Amino acid sequence: MLDFGIFTLPAVAAAMVFVAALFVGEDIVIEKVYVPEVREWSGYTSTVATRILTDELRELSVAAASELQAINIDEGGVEKGISAFEDYFEVGLLINGTRNVLGLIKYYINGEITEQREETQLVIRVYTKKEDEPVKLIVVRGKVDDIDGLLHEGAIQILEFINPYVIALYHRRNELEAKQFDFPKTRASIAMFLEKQPAEQHFLAYGLLGRTHMLRAERDTTLTPEQREAEYAEAIRLLDAALYQQPDFLYPLINLGIIYAGKKDYARADAFFARAVRQHPNYLITRTAWGKMLDEQGLVDDAILQYEAAVLINPDDAQLHAKLAGLYERAGRKEDAAAQAEKALKLDPVSQAYFDKSKDYGVKDLPATAVQ
Repeated sequence: MLDFGIFTLPAVAAAMVFVAALFVGEDIVIEKVYVPEVREWSGYTSTVATRILTDELRELSVAAASELQAINIDEGGVEKGISAFEDYFEVGLLINGTRNVLGLIKYYINGEITEQREETQLVIRVYTKKEDEPVKLIVVRGKVDDIDGLLHEGAIQILEFINPYVIALYHRRNELEAKQFDFPKTRASIAMFLEKQPAEQHFLAYGLLGRTHMLRAERDTTLTPEQREAEYAEAIRLLDAALYQQPDFLYPLINLGIIYAGKKDYARADAFFARAVRQHPNYLITRTAWGKMLDEQGLVDDAILQYEAAVLINPDDAQLHAKLAGLYERAGRKEDAAAQAEKALKLDPVSQAYFDKSKDYGVKDLPATAVQ
């Protein structure tokens, strides 16, 4: 029982967070990253270095969009919201201690930064409490004046050891931005994942590999038509493999729907989009991709249903409201079209296109800032 005296309501909230903390995914506990005393004069204390490494791990996980296998970085806590309670009640040791007793903490991290002449070295140890599992030693070297870069690279190597899938997602994003359509680092991390993880988890890798082939087919302008079709075929093969292992895996369902929609194979695309919506009704991409495909076929009423769902999911997107207004207009629903056009204009009151449409629909009290 948590006894915080007069802090009755906050204690209840803390208890709720505490319970949540015990059952949230995979965990990393950063014990300490020690820094030479000389560095403390420039602001890099051990506490600061530990916080930077913690933040790097969080940001990498977020950047990877790893909703599929969330990793919670625990620095005497579990998440930012939990840390706030711990800072106030000083229950960090209690939470960590309880998690440790229950065997829920998987990885521990400590390390130190050392300096030799013009080089700085970060040594990180990653270990578990299992005696038969060796300590993973990570060594990163860099320039003396680039502690942040050193900690960033250390965070990448930590996550690559613990969960290569997260880093594969991170690399895919960066390589896509750089137009490296062969995705070398992504593939290397996926290979590590396939080697380390049990076979029943391989659907994650198949889904990600399939997505890389799909992205190359979509965006690599150097491909011939035959090469593009080959990339799509390989994407379909891998995405199907992911669904064979995990039939409810959302992302292959969406990707296959998009691929078949692009091929004008509307029946197959429709089936995959329907499965994706059943799995996750409030996923915006599914709704808009399905709606776009239905609109292409002239199925206006069906497209309206998808865009109605889309504007409920994201009511602050002016383009979605404008799209729905256009569909309502084509369906002969003038009042509904006017209402959606007005919502689009209120979200983007300087848009001439939205102003003109609202004016056409007879919307009153239009902004004076648009060109009349």
